[in-house]
Amino acid sequence: MDWSFRAFTLWRIPVHIHWSLLLLMAAYLLRPLFEGTEYLGLRLGYAAAIQGLLFLHVLTHELGHCWGARRVGEEAEKILLWPLGGLAYVGHTDDPRRDWIITAAGPAVTIAWGFGSAGILLSMGTWEWHYLNPFDTWFADALWVPGELGLSLLASLPLGMLKLSVILAAFNLVVPAFPLDGARLLMAWLSVRYSREKAMRVTASISIPVGAAIAVWGVVQNELTLALVGIWVVVNAFQLRRAADSGIDLGPTYSDRGYRIEEERKEGFFERRRRLKREREAARRAEEEAALRARVDAVLDKVSREGMGSLSREERRILEEASSKLRDRQ
Repeated sequence: MDWSFRAFTLWRIPVHIHWSLLLLMAAYLLRPLFEGTEYLGLRLGYAAAIQGLLFLHVLTHELGHCWGARRVGEEAEKILLWPLGGLAYVGHTDDPRRDWIITAAGPAVTIAWGFGSAGILLSMGTWEWHYLNPFDTWFADALWVPGELGLSLLASLPLGMLKLSVILAAFNLVVPAFPLDGARLLMAWLSVRYSREKAMRVTASISIPVGAAIAVWGVVQNELTLALVGIWVVVNAFQLRRAADSGIDLGPTYSDRGYRIEEERKEGFFERRRRLKREREAARRAEEEAALRARVDAVLDKVSREGMGSLSREERRILEEASSKLRDRQ
């Protein structure tokens, strides 16, 4: 997780991007170059659009978690985007009901994107109920058919957002695999009725076989990302079970889950460059002010000995410059 850099800030929340995410996006964008030259420009454009929509989807999902945290009085420290999705680093309390609000706020944003995209398709007159089937072919397949490039091209972006909403919401909520949101909601619900340790054990017991099934399915389907998600789920579930057996409450503050306040944040590459630039600029201003003070002291010493009438034009300019800088600072 340290291989990331601070890209920008939204609503006082720093957004960090993992370097491997950029490599994965670049590989996806370049894939049409190796699949043939037919409609290459459209394929490249569509690949870039899908990457942009996915980036927006994940970012707004994590912003939803941050909004939920602030709604219940907790802090939102940062967001990290990486190849397996995103992590929102926010504060938690011991109240599972408030944890439920924080967790549910992310999928709520995903579902809102789905309704908005469906509304756009309805307004364009291109709605079909089979669009809600996540296993159906993407509407953009029509882009590669000669003579069907008009309305299809316009509708491909909202349909792409709808497809992403259905897939991400279904996978994230329906699959009970920790640390996905569905498992976190389940653990918060169990924590209200039972002890936190029991809720953690039950969640881990469910997540381990589910994660293993996801990993195997990813290997069978030759989907590397899905296989990595399954492995990630199994590792997190085992850590959750170990914590429950040790009597350690990792539910609301589990680091791999993403929801925590970092005690010490490592400085990123671009952040360090900006800090060094600020320090060099401050040192330069300090040197200029020190030199100006020395010149002013010399001029004031001459005034005390010989009076104002003895000052040359250059010496008067030095006093005016120092006076101007003092007014600007005030």
